[in-house]
Amino acid sequence: MQDYPQQVRDRLINYRNLFQKELTESELVEILGLEEKLDKSAIAIAVFGMVSRGKSSLINALLGQKLSETGATHGTTKDVAVYAWDAGGKIQLRLMDTQGIDEIGGEIRGELALESAKQADLILFVIAGDMTRLEQEAIANLQKYYKPILLIFNKTDLYPECDRDAIHQALQNIDMQKLISPQEIVLTSAEPKPFKVRLQYSDGRDSQEVWEQPKPNIQSLKERILDLLNTEGKELLAVNVLRSLLEIQNAVTQRHIQKLQASTTIAALVFISEVIGMLISPLRWVDGLISGISTGLFVSWAIGKYPSQKKYLWLIVVLAIAVFVGASGLNNEVARYIQIVGAGLSLLLLFRSLIADIDQSQASGKLGAKTLITEIIRDVPECSILKRFQNI
Repeated sequence: MQDYPQQVRDRLINYRNLFQKELTESELVEILGLEEKLDKSAIAIAVFGMVSRGKSSLINALLGQKLSETGATHGTTKDVAVYAWDAGGKIQLRLMDTQGIDEIGGEIRGELALESAKQADLILFVIAGDMTRLEQEAIANLQKYYKPILLIFNKTDLYPECDRDAIHQALQNIDMQKLISPQEIVLTSAEPKPFKVRLQYSDGRDSQEVWEQPKPNIQSLKERILDLLNTEGKELLAVNVLRSLLEIQNAVTQRHIQKLQASTTIAALVFISEVIGMLISPLRWVDGLISGISTGLFVSWAIGKYPSQKKYLWLIVVLAIAVFVGASGLNNEVARYIQIVGAGLSLLLLFRSLIADIDQSQASGKLGAKTLITEIIRDVPECSILKRFQNI
């Protein structure tokens, strides 16, 4: 079995060392944080949902103690609260209680909640009945972050069995399966409704009624989470760290592309050197040699350390341009101008093609996050929760 977390760690270190000058300070700090996350085998589980769906109660039930505020009105949960969850095993678990996606504050609060999805390795999306349009839209938005999602149908104790089954079936229809598969739906009752109990005393005292709080019914959720972590925890951790690295690599590559697009001076110098060579060269092959050297150096500078899908093709293109320049160097003035124009157009097309190639090749190659993500998802079993992200 592949040790993907170690492979990811090696990739992080090698990328950080190779691109240290190109990385911003915040990106360097983030990469170091990702390395620490792998070292600690830390899994972050974010709990999402609308208000009054029982998010905080669910976290309390999982933790086995009341830590987060429950029964809150709209706007009470102001920050993302994080709790350590000791569920046994070597993996460190953190539960993140996010803001309600419909809390007071509108779109800004919702955006903050969705932003915390980037930090999560697994998402628990809590509902309490038939899904609303807002909830469906929220799940669709969360899936843009490529994070596995378990749909938690909470407060099931409030429904008669027939209604509960009907809602459960509706959550498994064809349209819903585009968002969540049936295997990713879990039924819970994190804080069951209290019920009255009549107490009878043997000493002759009058009987009395008291309210009794049933125990949370979340065992199926615990088992699903722990089973998921035991079978796919390493792959889950590796993919989510790689997703963060992917964003960094894309940002670094885009900055390099912007630098290339602004480097018209360098392209102009290459063209001028070729023109001078053509004008002063007494021999055709010298024209081609000068063109080949200057264009080759330009291509090498443009690609640099960045992955390229067509690296060997560019070598052939450089040779072709050199041959063209050398072969077209005829001994008359008109042909010489044709030679110069041809060299200029070739350089322009080469420059644009290079930028397109670097753009398409970002995050690929030996250090690319995308390459390893594809490999991991390809190798996991068909029943894996990660298979949903096969086409990233």
